[in-house]
Amino acid sequence: MISRIPRKTLSIFLSGLLLATPALTVNAKEETVAAPEQAKAAPLVTTRTLSFKQMGAGYPLKMRGDNSLVGVGFGSRGDEVISGLTLHLRYTFSPAMLADLSHVQVLLNDEVVTVLALPKEQGGKPQQLTLPLDPRLLANFNQLKFRLIGHYTNRCEDETHSSLWAEISNTSELQLTVQALPFVNDLSYFPEPFFDRRDFSPLKLPFVFAARPSQTSLQAAGELASWFGAQAGWRGVRYSASLNSLPAAAHTIVYATNSQRPDFLAKLPPVSAPTISIMPHPDRPERKLLLILGRDDKDLKLATDALVLGQAGMSGSQVVVRGLKLEAPRKPYDAPNWVRPDRPTRLGELVDNPRDLQVTGQQPAPIRISFRVPGDLFTWGSRGIPLDLKFRYTGQQQAAGSRLSIGINELFVQSLNLNASGVGSTQTSLRLPVLENGLLSNIDRILLPPFRVGSRNEMQFQYVFAAEKQGECANNLADGNRAAIDPDSTVDFSSYPHYAALPNLGLFATSGYPFTRMADLSDTAVVLPRQPAQQDIGAFLNVMGNMGQSTGYPALRYRLVDEGALDSVKNLDLLVVGNARNLGLLKTWRDKLPTSLEGGNRTVAEGEANTLPEGLGQAPGQAAGGRINGQVDFSAQGWLGAILGLESPLASGRSVVIVTGSEPDAMSAATGALSDDGKVAQMSGSAVLIRGDNIDSQQLGPVYYVGNLPLWTWVWLFLSAHPLLLAALSALAVLIFAFAILRLFKALAARRLKES
Repeated sequence: MISRIPRKTLSIFLSGLLLATPALTVNAKEETVAAPEQAKAAPLVTTRTLSFKQMGAGYPLKMRGDNSLVGVGFGSRGDEVISGLTLHLRYTFSPAMLADLSHVQVLLNDEVVTVLALPKEQGGKPQQLTLPLDPRLLANFNQLKFRLIGHYTNRCEDETHSSLWAEISNTSELQLTVQALPFVNDLSYFPEPFFDRRDFSPLKLPFVFAARPSQTSLQAAGELASWFGAQAGWRGVRYSASLNSLPAAAHTIVYATNSQRPDFLAKLPPVSAPTISIMPHPDRPERKLLLILGRDDKDLKLATDALVLGQAGMSGSQVVVRGLKLEAPRKPYDAPNWVRPDRPTRLGELVDNPRDLQVTGQQPAPIRISFRVPGDLFTWGSRGIPLDLKFRYTGQQQAAGSRLSIGINELFVQSLNLNASGVGSTQTSLRLPVLENGLLSNIDRILLPPFRVGSRNEMQFQYVFAAEKQGECANNLADGNRAAIDPDSTVDFSSYPHYAALPNLGLFATSGYPFTRMADLSDTAVVLPRQPAQQDIGAFLNVMGNMGQSTGYPALRYRLVDEGALDSVKNLDLLVVGNARNLGLLKTWRDKLPTSLEGGNRTVAEGEANTLPEGLGQAPGQAAGGRINGQVDFSAQGWLGAILGLESPLASGRSVVIVTGSEPDAMSAATGALSDDGKVAQMSGSAVLIRGDNIDSQQLGPVYYVGNLPLWTWVWLFLSAHPLLLAALSALAVLIFAFAILRLFKALAARRLKES
């Protein structure tokens, strides 16, 4: 049996070996289906390109001051060896630096691989450079760093002088030439090779079904798609569906029963129980097929449940499922990816590694902490969301000018002074030194502005350390400044009620709300056309992947039905997916959809721009929109994607979201937009139309409300939306109070007269 190849300890040696020898085959005795002969097949070599933005650099990498260091990280998959690595660098540097003394070091895994000269005549101009890098330096996870060595004069320099700067564009790219490695047929490595956490690119995974997949097999596939979406997380997912055909040279998921299976599995022996198996791709043994097999459709669902819940205990090339017991359903708002609904959330719970909360240097990069909150969290009228912050830093000899700046979603919130003793500050109520070795700890309560907090958020913590000048040619610049945000710091969303004005497709696009209210989607029914096309199935899988990406949990309990079975799910939230040519609901609900598609026939309404912002804490008066100025009926060619939201015609208080397109090929545009952060940011209201890169969002039709508010909050919310009524009630209250005072004075006067 071929063992799983160890990581890059043999990278270049093995890549050269594979170029000179035939591709290896796996032992057919371990497989359900014998691997075809591939002795003469050439090694599979592909090229992949990653931008710095894909590697996590949301902004240009800024180097400020001498010896400043920035970088990005990337991984290498377990089923590939990187045989070539090329850096396409875009950068700019200060024209004030001395060319003979200044340069930028390029480091790969802390080894200097090259040095960039900074000629004065090119200063201030965008530069482009292509650099080959040595792949022998690679490991499982890799760091590509840049260090600025800057000088602006030959005497008496200030290491933090404003002329010492350089920037690396986040559009810079890393081009990887990768060669597929033999991978053992062993489920103990699952989810590898189908998903590899070292791969920072979007997860691309084909699903294959029989020519006419059953509803139950599609439901099981949707569950697995949501589980892979939860694993992929910020990377995103790009699923595709194939009917009775196998994509070439790709890791693939295949669903098959004894009676309904793709033709390429025709010789597969029947199974006698729910079975999970891994085998080589018939065309490329380096690629693998994950087979979800069963005697019937129920077995496929059972095998999928076992895969997403029990993968930690699997091993070997084949697993037979004997039984499965699901625990109690999830509770509302308890998605693993969201802040805790019942207590303050520790910041350490919001990062993958505690090292993500630490920085070094005189002008370190900001610490960034991403988090998600439920879309319907109601913070209207709140003074702010409490952040109990603990942080540590190297003690400063220069107190003036050293500070910690705090922001949320790029909005400045507060700045805290740093000092040498860690005791007392004009901006903090309490600071307690807890260590005596030069690291100071501070505890501060900060209020985050609720109007800047949405479903997806990022907190920024920027340390700035001031240097003390001691004469013209001397300073006391601390070497190796270190700072950290304590993982025990907390942000508290637990005291806010859940209440939202819908439809609001901004909430659906960013967090999957209202369906993700239950992490296992137990309150959700997904509706497909009676005969879904291949593109409809692919769109359905992508939407389910987005749900898992939002919650971090598989959709174990959603219902999948076709349009003819709506009565059985009328009390659930409905997520409808299908192209306009196949989706009969667009005709049935035409009167309730001011914007509708029926193939080339379209009814498009013109109304008000979005009045229901995606962020929390929306002003309650904004929910009064939805006026339609007019509708246009026309026929058109070309494709158009659409996402529509409305209150369910089957049950009040329940929601319907329709993901559709004018034709089958338009479905990928609608689901692709949901995976594009730039397009998601433009989605809102009740109708979103997608034409290429153009996103048009409008608030059309009636507004409804979900959730519950405390009585007193609801009264104030109602009155705030009716100022005239509030003024009348205020005047009435004054009159009543005045009348009561008058009666009291009259009674007192009468009593005195009587006593006298």
